[in-house]
Amino acid sequence: MPKPARKSGLWLLTGFVTVVVMLVLGEILIGLASPSEYLYPRYEFSAEYGFIPFANVVMVHGIPSKFEFHYTVNSMRSRGEVVEPRASGLPAVVVLGDSYSFGMGVADGDEYPTVMRRHLAGRADVVNLGEPGWGLTQEIRRYYTVGAKYGPAIVVLQFCANDPGDNLANRVTVVEKGDFRFVDSANSLNFVKKYLSRSFVQRTQLYNFFRTRASRLVLDRMTQHAAAKLDATAPDSSHTDAVPGVERVYIELLEHFAADLRAQRRSLWVISVDHQLEQFPHIAATVHALDARGDLRYIEVLDWLGGHEPYSSPEGHMWGKPAHALIGEHLAAEAAAALADSSTTPGS
Repeated sequence: MPKPARKSGLWLLTGFVTVVVMLVLGEILIGLASPSEYLYPRYEFSAEYGFIPFANVVMVHGIPSKFEFHYTVNSMRSRGEVVEPRASGLPAVVVLGDSYSFGMGVADGDEYPTVMRRHLAGRADVVNLGEPGWGLTQEIRRYYTVGAKYGPAIVVLQFCANDPGDNLANRVTVVEKGDFRFVDSANSLNFVKKYLSRSFVQRTQLYNFFRTRASRLVLDRMTQHAAAKLDATAPDSSHTDAVPGVERVYIELLEHFAADLRAQRRSLWVISVDHQLEQFPHIAATVHALDARGDLRYIEVLDWLGGHEPYSSPEGHMWGKPAHALIGEHLAAEAAAALADSSTTPGS
């Protein structure tokens, strides 16, 4: 008869081998039946923003046998050339946005802010502060923390349909008594990034299969709960034409941001991913009203993209390399013309 200690060890070894075999089989089966999207290193926890790319890394993004892109992240945790504030003596253009401005789905050098920089070489510095998954709440904080140091003549703000919901997931910029106040993110999901963001498990199909589904479900529920809370506490919540909370938060941030930039004599330009601004009628109405007042300029990029289909990325974003090339070229031309006008000279 085997001794109890030896018997326990045998059971532990058997259990360990069984788990390893199941994991390996699961990895193979998912890779064959339902290849999952991977991105590593994913993001680092940040109390200021909720999450942000690691500095000085190459992010690898793909689906096995379908596509793979490499994103070089600089020391500013953004993509593109690092520009020292005011060092060149040239006017600056600062780009704010999410994954579309960061350039997910296109290779290094093909993202539209970098295309702008090439077309504006010697005439203006272009600084890309776009980050995947961010909403306006994070973008505004990023502007005042980093972008404002450049004293930009023009700030380009890119809108995506994810932005209003993303504002509720990590509310790090709020408006209080007519001023912006920055607070730490209270999203409880962010603690996972402290432990798994650079872990080897990020490269496995099993992890990505379950992570994609679980995180989307939990984040959607958190956002819906926050939106419902805002709707219930709104002063006009009983009115049928009340502005939904998810739009109200975005509008409040945008109005204050536009007013502050205008007071500093900086031009705010807003662009939107194809037809996505139209999905939020109150936000769209505010953008067009601010445009009519001269507080910002709305530029319809579809006017540049029409007739050039298909221009999407194989990765899934609506803007692929052809779209980024067109948007970057046209925005650069618009910026060059605007910068030649003394009315866009940056404030002191």
